[in-house]
Amino acid sequence: MGLKRGARAVSGVLGVLGLLALVACGDKDEAADDSGDGPAVNPDAPSISSLAVTCEQHTTGDTYFFWQIAGQANDPQGAESLETFADLEAYRSGGLIATFEDLVVVGDDGQIVGSIREDTSGLSCSSPSEFTFKLYLADEDGNVVIGEVEGA
Repeated sequence: MGLKRGARAVSGVLGVLGLLALVACGDKDEAADDSGDGPAVNPDAPSISSLAVTCEQHTTGDTYFFWQIAGQANDPQGAESLETFADLEAYRSGGLIATFEDLVVVGDDGQIVGSIREDTSGLSCSSPSEFTFKLYLADEDGNVVIGEVEGA
């Protein structure tokens, strides 16, 4: 079990999942939507039902802080059609500050997992909520969903 810096103990990785925003896209081409309500959602795109990026403390052996990525995804063609690796972007004050290609692993059951140490990522855990993270998840047909969540 890890401890979030400056916060209470976290009970299990999936216990802190919170979804803030999801935007489903096709192959990154904007689809026209004549309803006037924004871009059309691709019905073949994957979906993310939960996503969290939390800063936790590793206490077994060496002590250090790390960012833990956890969530759950699915795809209309089945979770096994999701690409195995996903990219994660980190933003502060609306500006992109880091991109981590293939950092996140997606299992055949759609489970989203990944982590990166604070000291190697350049993302300080002193104030995790100042970061916004975007996860780019694709299926084998090239359909993409972007999950967005605030750091915790």
